[in-house]
Amino acid sequence: MPSRTLSSLILAPLTAVALLASCAPAPEGEHHNAASSALTVRDRLKACEQDPRVVAGLVTREICAGADIFFRETFEGNGRTCGSCHPVENNFTIDIPFIDALIDSNPLDPLFIFEQDPELTDLEAFELKTNALVRENVDGFEDLDRKYVMRGVQHTLSLATTIAPDPVNGTADVPRQRTGWSGDGAPGDGSLREFLTGGITQHLPKDLGREPGVAFRLPTEQELDLVLAYQMSLGRTNELDLTKVDLADPEANEGRLAFLDPNRGRCNVCHSNAGANHMDTGRNRNLDTGTRTAPGTNDRFGVFDGGFGGKGKAEPDFDVLDLKFLNGYGDGTFNVPPIIEAVDTPPFFHSNAFGPDIEGAVHYYTLSFFKNSPAGKELEARFGSPIAFPDSDIIKMGRFLRVLNAAFNLDLARQRLDAAQVLALRFHDTRPDVQRRLMELAEVEIDDALKVMSIPTAPLHPVALDRLHLAKAEIAAGVEATRWPLRLARLSAAIARVQNARDQFGKNITYRLGRGNLMY
Repeated sequence: MPSRTLSSLILAPLTAVALLASCAPAPEGEHHNAASSALTVRDRLKACEQDPRVVAGLVTREICAGADIFFRETFEGNGRTCGSCHPVENNFTIDIPFIDALIDSNPLDPLFIFEQDPELTDLEAFELKTNALVRENVDGFEDLDRKYVMRGVQHTLSLATTIAPDPVNGTADVPRQRTGWSGDGAPGDGSLREFLTGGITQHLPKDLGREPGVAFRLPTEQELDLVLAYQMSLGRTNELDLTKVDLADPEANEGRLAFLDPNRGRCNVCHSNAGANHMDTGRNRNLDTGTRTAPGTNDRFGVFDGGFGGKGKAEPDFDVLDLKFLNGYGDGTFNVPPIIEAVDTPPFFHSNAFGPDIEGAVHYYTLSFFKNSPAGKELEARFGSPIAFPDSDIIKMGRFLRVLNAAFNLDLARQRLDAAQVLALRFHDTRPDVQRRLMELAEVEIDDALKVMSIPTAPLHPVALDRLHLAKAEIAAGVEATRWPLRLARLSAAIARVQNARDQFGKNITYRLGRGNLMY
């Protein structure tokens, strides 16, 4: 779109100014309290044309409008939005620390609507608060009392790299795109675009009859397109080449070699370049890795989670826990997630049963649950021996993955700080709220990096840790600054600190980032 001058922003019609408020970040403490919106797609696109991120060319108006729908639109349902379970401040997922903090700050948040509305008592189960598990009727709504499973909430980062289905797969029917923990999370044509319809039906209804037009409204075709554009622009949009990555931390670099080595970790086969795709095809596969049989994976009230392929089945057709009777729906396979993003989104796997850190997830692959699983046996046949690596490799691979994740976090922080700097230079003190919000979200990523790098026994890159604490101090001062020159100075200092920390990690850890990271 044509560039707009600062004066054109100031002189915009009052109607456009009113619409612009819909694209503004929510006030502190209200990020999860979106109200039902009467805005049409046309209204949202018009408002986004006035958003400084769009005016500056940092974000397209389509991504801006898609984000507004994702975080603000309730679809005339129970008050939840997509952002209720995928908050930007928590890596687009929910976990126990996030839920506990939300209970303290806003116990009436729509996330907990099942405790407030008698019509929605069975929308969730108590495991939402105890294990951060949500209730999913992935195989159909015809038997609400029995045909459901409990699953963790997958983050929505880097979807552009993870959803292309591998035709060389063990599942009976390959969907259009791999979505959700079992790879068949979307209704309709099975695409990420249609996942929005499934999410609204599952999580946003006003009653469990789930009748469109009564319990919620369905998204329009344009809304489906816009939310898809936003989701596909989140996180990173490329894969690394781990053969070229060179890490400065010796143990982390040794962990990289173990990850790639077919005689050690063998991780690169299913998580090529620490992503979600198989090394043979570069596409995403469903695999039965035995997590369905491991402790903590079962839902104590509904059926056991059989993963992919249970839709349309009237009775259980799969022995999930190898109990010698049919107790679940599906074929036992689950979607492979990207590891880079997984490091700071524990606990792990579809059941939130493993953790609390990435080393716990790596350790799982040394257990009999995996070794005796179909995926474990496939690796054994491929390389001629069972998977086996020592505890020392678990530590080294953990350090390696922590560095990749910390680099990703700092690149997200830098992207947001750079954007805030552009806006401060161009618009000065017009819409400083957007600049501050970008700075706050940058600090969230720095906090993630600090947590990931702060290993109690042997922290990663102590110099980088020091620089990041200094960057946080600059950001805090910048957020408090009342004039743009002061804010700009703090931004410049914070950017320098973040980059200095990032430079400590090594070479060729190069991420291309989507523009959606700059929204909300």
